[in-house]
Amino acid sequence: MRLIALAAGCVLAMSSLAWAQGYDSPEALLEAFYEPYFTDDFVDDESLFRSARLNALYEADAESTPEGEMGALSFDPYIDGQDYQLSNLEIGEAEVDGDSAVVDVSFENFDRPTFLTYELVLEDDGWKIDDVVSEEGEYPYRLSDIFASTLGE
Repeated sequence: MRLIALAAGCVLAMSSLAWAQGYDSPEALLEAFYEPYFTDDFVDDESLFRSARLNALYEADAESTPEGEMGALSFDPYIDGQDYQLSNLEIGEAEVDGDSAVVDVSFENFDRPTFLTYELVLEDDGWKIDDVVSEEGEYPYRLSDIFASTLGE
């Protein structure tokens, strides 16, 4: 019985390491990032996928939001909606320029075509999401601008 518990612990530790790893390509980062939307196996700490700059915006929003209130985001900017049933995910080829990259991502969410553009940066531990932009749909947005408007920047 202890052997089973030990084996289960090793599997959990290895899966945690997989989430904590750096990604050596923009496409690998986005593939790993979107996987939970298909498996419902989300990580506890998605900040591992975000750049230091984007994490700072999330943290500033959390700190400025009164307890029990909703922060700047009333939707999931990575699916451009609140609920999800994704299909037909396509991750475009990254346009890399030094330590930054731009990648177009498309998918259907409840059969609604969705197109997003990711701006990524290469940090010490691999590629990270630095911003996401939706130019389509009823409410176009840039994630960093949503935070900036509520933080008074």
